[in-house]
Amino acid sequence: MSATPPSSPAPGVGLRTILVIDDDKALRPVLIAGLESMGFRALGAENAKVGAELARTNLPDLILCDIDMPGMDGRALLRHLRADPELADRQFVLMTGNTAYADPRSAMDIGADDFILKPFSISDLMACVTARLRRAEISRHLENRLIEQLRANLHATLPHEFFTPLAGIFGLTDILLEELDTLDKEEMRKILTDVQTASRRLHRTLRNYLTILEIDSGRGGPPPAPLDAATVAKALHEGAGLAAKRHHRLPSLQLDLPPLGAVRVPVSHLGSIAEEIVDNALAASRKETPVAVTLSREGAKLVLTVADRGRGMSAKQLQQLGVFQQHDRKTHEQQGLGLGLVLVRRILDRAKGELRIESEAGRGTTVRVSLPVAG
Repeated sequence: MSATPPSSPAPGVGLRTILVIDDDKALRPVLIAGLESMGFRALGAENAKVGAELARTNLPDLILCDIDMPGMDGRALLRHLRADPELADRQFVLMTGNTAYADPRSAMDIGADDFILKPFSISDLMACVTARLRRAEISRHLENRLIEQLRANLHATLPHEFFTPLAGIFGLTDILLEELDTLDKEEMRKILTDVQTASRRLHRTLRNYLTILEIDSGRGGPPPAPLDAATVAKALHEGAGLAAKRHHRLPSLQLDLPPLGAVRVPVSHLGSIAEEIVDNALAASRKETPVAVTLSREGAKLVLTVADRGRGMSAKQLQQLGVFQQHDRKTHEQQGLGLGLVLVRRILDRAKGELRIESEAGRGTTVRVSLPVAG
């Protein structure tokens, strides 16, 4: 470890706060001095308990934490802080001199943003810190851009989302009123079924829109209590089932949703995530093809994966997939796809979750939703 910090501050770092948690009495002040010389505000803690208290009172931009410490180790602290809504999105870098953790993947698997192996130089540390802060800044810019995109496009797209099913309801009820005396029971049943389908679609659109407004306005209230593992699995199962029933494709679902962990997400939001993603998968694939819905645990995260064998999307379409984008609408009429994706993104933003979409034109799409495990 080099004890001589660089002499000039890194440009543009400002007074961002870095919390150093390490039980090494000699190393900790060197790291703090090096960080302060680079223009950061640096705090130090000798163990995980003190570190957690400092994190809650100071809300640092980045946490540097040793893995091997007496009492709660760095991995346990990471899981603990990821369950705190105010700290879940903080950049967290694990440090250790134990070569058993030399593979960065071992740290990433439990939810760390980066990993640095001791001994390292101050310049190595600075490279790691600035890279992580830059990544966090990029994420914030992207989120702001998504919100701006939502506001710009929502009013242009919503009329179609609302008025298409409403026009269908009006048209079908006009038929019933005008031809009531000539329709037989089966014809009436078919018309009423179509009215019911359009009504449910309109109800779903309004529900999603109002939920988005509630989340964006900050009226959601305090962070929800954790849902236990069984409730999580049940909510995902029911959400996927609602989408399949709407498409009359219950046999297409291949569900593997074991109880694997608790999350801090309202049960209705959790069901909506599964419903909207599965709905998109069913709408994009043929009736005879399966849609696999699985739940797994990857370190401190629960991962919901929905994979279809549908038409997929090209690389260009994936790049253009904003918060309110519908592809090939004239060819593939998929009402609600855009708003459903907005809803999923907003729920995940609030829950500190992540959404990843991988797709290949003509081969299908795989959507992965990850949520931090609570507790």
